[in-house]
Amino acid sequence: MYKSEYSLLFKRLAFSFILFFFYRVMFYFFNLGYFENIAFSKILLAFLYGLRFDLATVAITNAVFIILSIIPMRFNWYKKLLKFVFVILNTVFLTAVVVDIEFFTFLGKKMTFDFFEMGGDIKAQLPQIIKNYWYFSLMVLLNIILLIKFYPKNKKEFFTSRKLNLLKTIPIGFIFLAITAISIRGGIQLRSLSPKSAFVFEEHELGNLVLNAAYTMTRSIGNKGLEKIKYFKSDLEAKNVILSSRNFNADFESGLKDQNVVIIIVESLSKEYIEKGYTPFIKELEKSSLSYDYAYANGRRSIEVLPSIMASFPSVIGKPIYQSQYQSNKFYALPEILKNNGYTTSFFHGGKKGTMDFDTYCSSIGFERYYALEDYPNQDHFDGQWGIFDHHYLNYFANNLENQKRPFFSTIFTLSSHQPYSIPKEFQNIFKKGKLEIHESIGYIDESLRQFFISNKDKTWFKNTLFVITADHTQKLENNTSTLSRYHVPLMFFHPSLHLNEIKTREIAQHTDIMPSIFDFLNIKTKSKLLFGSSVFSNESGRIFNYTSGSYFYVKDKKLVWFDKEKSKSSQLDTNYLEVEKVEVDPQSLNELKAYIQYVNNGLKYNNIYE
Repeated sequence: MYKSEYSLLFKRLAFSFILFFFYRVMFYFFNLGYFENIAFSKILLAFLYGLRFDLATVAITNAVFIILSIIPMRFNWYKKLLKFVFVILNTVFLTAVVVDIEFFTFLGKKMTFDFFEMGGDIKAQLPQIIKNYWYFSLMVLLNIILLIKFYPKNKKEFFTSRKLNLLKTIPIGFIFLAITAISIRGGIQLRSLSPKSAFVFEEHELGNLVLNAAYTMTRSIGNKGLEKIKYFKSDLEAKNVILSSRNFNADFESGLKDQNVVIIIVESLSKEYIEKGYTPFIKELEKSSLSYDYAYANGRRSIEVLPSIMASFPSVIGKPIYQSQYQSNKFYALPEILKNNGYTTSFFHGGKKGTMDFDTYCSSIGFERYYALEDYPNQDHFDGQWGIFDHHYLNYFANNLENQKRPFFSTIFTLSSHQPYSIPKEFQNIFKKGKLEIHESIGYIDESLRQFFISNKDKTWFKNTLFVITADHTQKLENNTSTLSRYHVPLMFFHPSLHLNEIKTREIAQHTDIMPSIFDFLNIKTKSKLLFGSSVFSNESGRIFNYTSGSYFYVKDKKLVWFDKEKSKSSQLDTNYLEVEKVEVDPQSLNELKAYIQYVNNGLKYNNIYE
């Protein structure tokens, strides 16, 4: 190669770099609410720090192109091949970055390779995704046009007759390869750059601005299993730290026998929507329920909610447990235990079988029947996107419960408030539209639930049923002001024959508390238990344990503690569980958090997590 050709390679890589940086800017403006409480000077610093990740991304994206470019070939067909490889590779990785601009609002983290494990759902929803997010499709098309049209090239054609000086070409080629390798690992420091390296700021949110999805996708390919943790001398010592800090025993008597249990999981119902008046029926139902103003999901995706609720296992390993290498570990789940205690068990979801692997997981944890779109008798009620409209499906759900052998345990997972927020024609333009596109569909599911409760309130099964109502996760928010607000969901325990609202209990709760609470209500004793959740009827203040973007966080006594296995930090929470100021890390809380990390990692690794 000649000097001008090395210069040309540099220009091509610089062109790729500029495009990745441009989409970092786009990501920021599309997610302004996520960063609204962070000083602009810190935003600029995050952009600056992100250049290191963009450089690594360009090196990873174009590694094959760089290797091909330094091969001493001078044929015109080879020049065309180089351009083809450059355009294809950069299109693929830039597309990941474009998709992440919107998907981040759903996931709460940068996309990783487990995104492709949702392949069936993505394929099925691709037409409506393209329709509703057409502007992202245009961005992808624009990328292709830009890459083709502005691909840097020589003014003169290559000539096969030009002699090559191999004594210069080979050494310089090796230098380019060395520079590429250093760029991929992020420098010559002892430890290579990793997604965790982005979270160096006090504000955790800035780490997601520093990263880009192309980088996190490639770095998550072929992730190894959990590492063994040794914060404590033994795993037993770690368990004892948890056991001594919490109360897992409860003494509650409902006074009723053979009670049915129904869990209603509402798609994307943030607590904020209830507070802002989009759900008048749910708001009223809260007054008759044991309800929590501060309840939190243990994940940010629908695929993470079932293990949290059904098995009391939070999403704290970076991917859904039933899509991880630990999916074959033994878990004692709610439906299996209730089935062994004489309950009929069933799960209802109006989407297609196979959606998010719900059907497979439900079967593996003890649900006897799984009802899906294919089982619904009137396909005219299909919303055209995900499944059956909620008000129709809730009516179908009630009719099935009427005929089930009692006592029964059944769960329904709604779907109409999932993007693209489909609403039946007869319900359109009735509910508050609000500021976010999801708001109107939230009004629709609220009305659907109102109809469900009113139409069934006089039925025998209804009067003998404990209802647990929650959401799978939050969605876009108007007031995106704190870490916890992005996990803030409703949680209600309602029984038509009991005044559960008169029970005074803890202030905060999480999804992993649901399973032990149901067992406590039904007076069912289990031989084995996990230590993440505890019954809401127990005498303790409650805890929150979660994981996001490479860091764990833990809430206890109105303090939020972060820990990424190396560094820790803490915030004081106000009466609304919003972060108000940075404070010294409480040693006891950090110790408990480390105990949980050792407990979950080693417990899964050696399949001995149960107490």
